[in-house]
Amino acid sequence: MKRIFPRALSLLLALSLLAALTVSPALASEAMGDDLTATDTLLNRETQLSTNVFWSTISSDYRTENLITYTPNASVTPIVTYGGALTDRSSVSNTAKALEEQGYRVVAGINGDFYNVNNGLPIGVVVTQGRLRSSDGGYHAIGFRSDGTAILGKPAITMSVRYTAQGGAGEPLYNEAGEPLYDELGNPLTSGTGQAAEKTLWPAALNKARTESGIYLYTYDFNASHTTGATQPGVDVVCTIQEGNLALGGTTFLKVERIAETEKEPTPLGPTHVVLSANAKAGEETLNALRSIPVGTVLTLALTPADPGWNDVQYAAGALYSLVENGSAASGLPTGAAPRTAVGQRYDGSLVFYTIDGRKPGHSIGATMDQVARRLIELGCVTALGLDGGGSTTLAVTKPTDTAAERINQPSDRVERSVSNQIFLVASNQPTGQLSHFHVSAENAYVLAGSGTEISAAAVDTNFIPMNQRYDLTASAGTLRGDVLITPPEGGDITVTAEGGGGRGSTVVHAITAPDAVAVRDDQNAIITSLNAAPGTAVQLHGSAAYKHLPLKADQEVFSWALEGDIGTIDENGLFTASALGTGRITVTAGTQSASIDVTVSTQHLETLEDFEGETTIFRGSGERASFSLNRDGNYVRYGKASGKLEYDLTEGSAQWHATVQPAVLKEPYTGLNLWVDSNGSGNTLSLLYSIGEEEVQTLPLTTLDVSGWKQVSVNNLTPGITLRGLAVDGTGTGVIYLDQIVATFDGVVDSEAPVITAELDQESWTITGSVTDGADGILPAERISISAGGVYEPATGRFTVTLPVPQEGQGISRVTVRARDYSGNIGRTSVDIPAAGGTRRFTDTAEYWGADYCDFLYDRGISGGYDDGTFRPDSLLTRLDFAVMLYNALKLDPAKYAEVALPFADLEKLPERTLPAVRALYAEGVVTGTQGKDGKLYFNPAGNLTRAQAAAMIGRTQDKGYALADLSFTDAADIPGYASFYIRTMVGQGIISGYADGTFRPQANITRGQMAKILYTLL
Repeated sequence: MKRIFPRALSLLLALSLLAALTVSPALASEAMGDDLTATDTLLNRETQLSTNVFWSTISSDYRTENLITYTPNASVTPIVTYGGALTDRSSVSNTAKALEEQGYRVVAGINGDFYNVNNGLPIGVVVTQGRLRSSDGGYHAIGFRSDGTAILGKPAITMSVRYTAQGGAGEPLYNEAGEPLYDELGNPLTSGTGQAAEKTLWPAALNKARTESGIYLYTYDFNASHTTGATQPGVDVVCTIQEGNLALGGTTFLKVERIAETEKEPTPLGPTHVVLSANAKAGEETLNALRSIPVGTVLTLALTPADPGWNDVQYAAGALYSLVENGSAASGLPTGAAPRTAVGQRYDGSLVFYTIDGRKPGHSIGATMDQVARRLIELGCVTALGLDGGGSTTLAVTKPTDTAAERINQPSDRVERSVSNQIFLVASNQPTGQLSHFHVSAENAYVLAGSGTEISAAAVDTNFIPMNQRYDLTASAGTLRGDVLITPPEGGDITVTAEGGGGRGSTVVHAITAPDAVAVRDDQNAIITSLNAAPGTAVQLHGSAAYKHLPLKADQEVFSWALEGDIGTIDENGLFTASALGTGRITVTAGTQSASIDVTVSTQHLETLEDFEGETTIFRGSGERASFSLNRDGNYVRYGKASGKLEYDLTEGSAQWHATVQPAVLKEPYTGLNLWVDSNGSGNTLSLLYSIGEEEVQTLPLTTLDVSGWKQVSVNNLTPGITLRGLAVDGTGTGVIYLDQIVATFDGVVDSEAPVITAELDQESWTITGSVTDGADGILPAERISISAGGVYEPATGRFTVTLPVPQEGQGISRVTVRARDYSGNIGRTSVDIPAAGGTRRFTDTAEYWGADYCDFLYDRGISGGYDDGTFRPDSLLTRLDFAVMLYNALKLDPAKYAEVALPFADLEKLPERTLPAVRALYAEGVVTGTQGKDGKLYFNPAGNLTRAQAAAMIGRTQDKGYALADLSFTDAADIPGYASFYIRTMVGQGIISGYADGTFRPQANITRGQMAKILYTLL
């Protein structure tokens, strides 16, 4: 890495330090939210790190900012760095290491300007060592002078190239000593008879990608290959620097060495070269202006900022956005919360280098640019600029106890991004050996009263470099056990002081007696609300406490634990040992706050990591050549009503999708994964991206996409604790992959069997009793059981009881249905029919009908009231409109939810107003889709009839997928259309539909109203 840091600066940094001046701590913020914590650390003379945490009441999450407050001084100097060339990118941390290898102490460093992601070039200005490396592009910038003071604004650098052109040809002129004569611009004089004329060229940019118009300047700094980078024909004027250094406000003299008509090969650049370049499409006037420059001519390059205040700038970096102007937030800033980096200047000239993390729920959600602007105004800035943000946002510092810089923020991409340039504050790394003070810090500044926290103290010399010095610790309250402060049970603010050798320093620990919230956590530090354990197993639980949304450091002995139920024991440290099947409750208490979890002791179950049924997934994040979304098209769902959809394009390389928001962790005792994959048989390879702890992301091939349709994939022998970081596809072409039901497993267990449910009606007591068991998961928890009539489920034993009201005379038939869903998505179901208690029929024409009870059921439930003449007409063919209305009423869909649904049917005038809510709802749910007419329009066809296959498919779409699929033994099974086969298989398996006595199903026969009545009864 070259030209990162000027050696001449070492003399300046070696000057003696004055006493370090402290900086005022950050204030509470209306821009960011309620202030939770504020921690200030003096890094060097008049250079302070502030880490502040806020609570956003709107987002119910944290915002975490890290900022450096710097007052220009002789000990700490700002510089701008970049790699060996402008197109090179390097992380802030790696650049800091390079500076340290050159012998400098990195006080702090942040990422710099936005850059072109295609070529790595910064969009704005770059100045280092007083030399312009890249022009400003019309953007904002921050420039630093040699004394550390700064200027913020638009450099608006005008570049001009002047030379004197002779009017005619002639021989060179010489003086009496035989030496050649030159004019005032350094151009050779000749004996030509024409008049000399001054020519001026106006280059468009320095070290920017050449376009098809204008003249561009290039130097050795442009790219790593040290060429102009041009691959299209053009004209290049190759010059050598004779005098000057491309300084702002100055002139540089260039001697023309040669003029080249280039084709596709870029022109090489040496360390002293400057090339004037134009694309062949720039126009003859531009091209001839370059061609006409005589070889040997000396050109005068002037770099003139609009504001002379930029003339003495030694370092500068560009900035895309102006955030604060004259003390007011700029208008029209982009919206959206994200990680941000900014720099602001106060009225007194001091600077604020600002970062806020984002896109990391539970740590920091980020901020809009307007919020950052208002925050910088709160911090006293009158001018501020927005630097590159998002995944580029980085802040590294060298803490007083360290000798090397470390990144202190949390990048949104998990790993630190390489960026185009960086801004650093650097100082001397030479120790003085003279004690200045002690830097004292607590491992945890906020603790639950009675807990301990480790205290660290380090002696710091007058150059802010750690040194050896003995010290003694004292505390204003509590007990010190070596370097550990045990806070008093009564709490309070405890000051811990280190003293020795004439120096001192202190820190404050806040001991909280009354937390706002207490929770139970597992070994992965995740909050749990229930616990399932197998007999004989031990589970270590942990208590946690929070105060004003701030997690408190809490020793486990500060909590008290209690267990209800004869299912095992729990000790004073939260170790629960399961000993007997059953249920109970564990309660943890701290202060006046308690939290309880329900405990079920049964055999170990599998664990659902993702079923895609929610509004977000474990794969929420971003990708390259891939996109991930939730799919609710039932044609591509294996379980439930949704699946994950991964779209990829491999035409330019492998595709990856990174889960960055809330990736799943494979916890103990799980050692494998089961998942379902549906692809187009492309032959490509689907892989899992994962990491172990904070290690780099690794790739694990899952399956070859060699079939069309769903297949189950299993991977085993995984390391417990791995984090699922995303998905990757390798191969060729483009395509779509659907994923469903990702399950954590152990011992290679694959569960494809639905839970077994037994139920029995006792007509004497009018109670239903039964049990639910699952071959893989054992006893299922209550949240995985549903009983249509209420009832009581006992998760300790898996048994349930439903107490029914005593039937009244005339009461029609009813049914109680019990459903259970295991962790692999398999759904078991059983129903108990409660017979009718006599009475008259609801319809005048069903007394002798075989399905009269089912027709009565529709009437009793408000599903169908029949016709106005009191008939039901059970043998009449069911119309599409009657089907829609009956199904809508049976499902009890909310009309308000679908009120704004626009119907595409061309025959809407045939639909009575009262039926529109039903049609809207079923259309929105994908149950009814209409048919296309010969005119290309879509029709609902309300008076049309439905075949049994069509009705089965539409009814089946209302159910979650996951029920067992029956083998179809009907003699005409081959006649069942493909679109209906799945739904008929699953509903036959549930007993919802059946065939005829002769063994046929008759899929193409039209369904009757009476048949529909039975289907709706058995469906519920």
